[in-house]
Amino acid sequence: MKSANPKLKLILSIGGWNFPSSYFSKLAASSAAMTKFTTSVNSWLSQYNADGIDLDWEYPCSPARSDPVEISCTQFQTVSDSGGKCPDDSNNLPTFLRTVKTALGSKLLTFASQAAKANEANMNLKNCTAYVDKWHVMSYDYTVSDLPDSSAAKMSPNAPLNNPANGLAMSISSTVNDYVSFGVPLDKIMIGIPYYGHTWYQPNLVGTTNWQKFGNNGVIQGKCCGPFQNTYGGKYGKGCNMCGTMMFSEIEAAKPATFYDTGSQSMIGFWNATGADGWTEPGTWISYNEETSCTAITNYAKTKGLSGVFVFDTSMDSVSTTGTFTYTLTNLIAQTLGGH
Repeated sequence: MKSANPKLKLILSIGGWNFPSSYFSKLAASSAAMTKFTTSVNSWLSQYNADGIDLDWEYPCSPARSDPVEISCTQFQTVSDSGGKCPDDSNNLPTFLRTVKTALGSKLLTFASQAAKANEANMNLKNCTAYVDKWHVMSYDYTVSDLPDSSAAKMSPNAPLNNPANGLAMSISSTVNDYVSFGVPLDKIMIGIPYYGHTWYQPNLVGTTNWQKFGNNGVIQGKCCGPFQNTYGGKYGKGCNMCGTMMFSEIEAAKPATFYDTGSQSMIGFWNATGADGWTEPGTWISYNEETSCTAITNYAKTKGLSGVFVFDTSMDSVSTTGTFTYTLTNLIAQTLGGH
């Protein structure tokens, strides 16, 4: 791919949500471990002709947790994480990033960074940003439904450009303002666009127009698998198999009724009857980003002077009736960005 497109940059991602935060916490606290890490990184970059790394530490100062990782509806793997250590993580992160960037030289160092203000503060953005080429701000999952806590019952947007009138008081634009207030230059900020939405279940909305807003409460549907059965997540998408989640391609196939919330620049979908996919049940509610929303977010990035946008992820983009990717959203975003 790089031979076909000399401008293509290959970045290797290290970490992720189910990669224990404690590993990064211990790494950033040890000069010997950092030396071993950077040696390994440069070996991989050389072997695969890659252009840099993206560190996905989720996240500095994180609490201890135990997560069930779904392999199938009947098989789960538990990931345990003793968490980070504060204020050590915040204090150690600039040194860690400086060490990695020095070892990389001209190679790129990016960071998959947080979009919740408390977690932003723990990243010590002001003292770290000199060593980071781009902050890949994970500006999605502002709310999720696949939790048993009653606070997860509120139907809220996944990745709103602006704060919605009802629901969550966070958004992509408010996150960008936070980063700027912490001393991050606009041209080091990349904002994320998700190719999936989060679902709730509320059959009392069937046959009404009351679903055309944020702030209603869902009820537990009980159609998710294993540990997620008693959460507020709607029945999983047939392809992604993730509780409370539907990919953009799945949403298109299921054909909900739709309402576009211009304030937050988010699409709301609702099924008054069984979806066209024969799977999605009446009473399923979803908030997601589609063509209009993705265009608004991308134009915001251009107008604001940000470095650009990234997506998570292309495997969830549109497909044809024969199962071939048509990449509706990816092509639209690329065209909107132009030469940006």
